[in-house]
Amino acid sequence: MTSERKSNILLLSALIVILLFFVVFEPSYGWKIRSFFTPISGASSSVTGGNAMDGLIAENDQLKAQLAELQGVAAELPTSTPNYLRAMVYSRYPLNFKNELFVDAGADDGVATGSAVVYRGLLVGRIVETWTHYSAVQTVFDNDFRLPVRIGSSGYDGLLTGGSYPFVASIAKGSSVAAGDIVASAATGVPYALPVGEIRSTSTSPDNLFEQASIVFPYDINQVETVLIAKP
Repeated sequence: MTSERKSNILLLSALIVILLFFVVFEPSYGWKIRSFFTPISGASSSVTGGNAMDGLIAENDQLKAQLAELQGVAAELPTSTPNYLRAMVYSRYPLNFKNELFVDAGADDGVATGSAVVYRGLLVGRIVETWTHYSAVQTVFDNDFRLPVRIGSSGYDGLLTGGSYPFVASIAKGSSVAAGDIVASAATGVPYALPVGEIRSTSTSPDNLFEQASIVFPYDINQVETVLIAKP
């Protein structure tokens, strides 16, 4: 055994003796030395540290939720809406009925029954009932939804008839309604010429007295997260 190796063994032995002395006779120093050699963990072992970490996690989750909400608003709303009130749509999962929505704005927020409800510039329904801070929306996909409309640049009259597959009924025979024509609101109580959708195809009504037209909508009603409600 070389003298250098003996020196290293003696030095290591001396360090072990010193550490044992502090652990046995000076516990406070022993714990400090122990903590120095203990790797830092992501979770605190103390109650105070745990509460602080829980608080940070909760705050982070809240910020993520707020960010998601703002991103949805930014993606779906125009930049300026002086005549409308913004409202968030409550989740309908797992039912996802297309005929109605519930929004987080009500009578105390200035919402009135009959008001038009708009998504990305398109009429999606009307307010049918209000409570203090939330309201029910009847969408164009409801079987009882009816709205006088005009079609295309020529302004042919028709009746928007709601349902799982909304269509325009009671179009005068001989009207030059064609695929791609815009269907727009023409009823009292709703902003005039508010787009609803566009014509997909036309056909003759079952009673052979009128023409009718199916409509295509550039959105999925189950994906709507925020809407605009027309102010009274």
